[in-house]
Amino acid sequence: MSGLFTIRSYLMLMIAAIIVPMMTLVAILAWNYGAAGRRTIEAERLDVAHNLTHLMDRDIRANEGFLAGVAASLAGPRISEAVISSAMASGFSVLVVHDRAGRQAFAAPAEADVAPPAAALGVDEVIAGRGTVVSGFVAGSGSLKPGLFFVSVPVLVDGQVAYVLSGGMMPQRLQTLFAEAGLHQGWTAGIVDRQGIILARTLRPELYVGGFAQKAMVEVVHGKRTTGLFDIVSRDGVDVKNSFQRSAVSGWTAAVAVPASVVNAPLYRTALSMAAVGLALTLLSLFLGSLVAGRISRAVQQLGMASAAFASGHAVPLPSSMLTELQDVAQAMEVSAERAKRREAMARQALRER
Repeated sequence: MSGLFTIRSYLMLMIAAIIVPMMTLVAILAWNYGAAGRRTIEAERLDVAHNLTHLMDRDIRANEGFLAGVAASLAGPRISEAVISSAMASGFSVLVVHDRAGRQAFAAPAEADVAPPAAALGVDEVIAGRGTVVSGFVAGSGSLKPGLFFVSVPVLVDGQVAYVLSGGMMPQRLQTLFAEAGLHQGWTAGIVDRQGIILARTLRPELYVGGFAQKAMVEVVHGKRTTGLFDIVSRDGVDVKNSFQRSAVSGWTAAVAVPASVVNAPLYRTALSMAAVGLALTLLSLFLGSLVAGRISRAVQQLGMASAAFASGHAVPLPSSMLTELQDVAQAMEVSAERAKRREAMARQALRER
């Protein structure tokens, strides 16, 4: 009865016993490497959100400084044409002055149809002593469409807040911040106000600025967290992983979106590479093992033929093998065959002498 396993199958099992644990270890290392790549991307998108927030704050602080200088020069609600021209050259679209009652006392340029509500600009907060207030998106009309955002500062007369000076700017000026924030190729970003209205966006801003962000983003805006991560399906139907950070200066929130395919790419790429390498090494090992097993199997078969010849008293065809163990067996059979021949010769000699 023949056995269930051959030398070849045993050798294949031995190779598998060696390769499987090694490939398991490689798979674990590859997974950890891919996960590290994902964590790196997560850290990078948080950094970009932080950079974008810093750039927003820098821009607002610069505008605040300009308005504070203008406010310091005012003794009443009217602003000189020279100051208005300087403000327009600095990126302001309108200048508005409100009195303590929240009534609009002055607006420039004169041709602009500007009548933003005092509450939207935070006039009451400035009068109450909060200092500088940054508004959210304020819808505009005519040349001021889709709208503006305002930075408001107090105008002091005799040490008291007598008026509030507000400078309105188009959201388009925020679009330039994205290029400085360090966005990678394929990443998108946006800026929303305290109500979740989009102020700036890398993709199709002309279509979405002035409208509400997606529900998940609005929930983040109204939530308690000032920074973090969340997942969402974009308006284009793409799974994206977002990072966000809220500005302490304006209360606006900057968000950075990275497609899930980009975040998971290091993991998939590493897994695919290791699978290909593992398959190639496995096939190579099996091929080499098969060659070695074939040589051993042939040598053992030759040894079996020699044993059969020895048992039948015929000449013993000894196999040639590079394996020491098989060489030892062959030599032992050769010695046994010589002894058998001598015994047979002695027996024949004894018969003839009788």
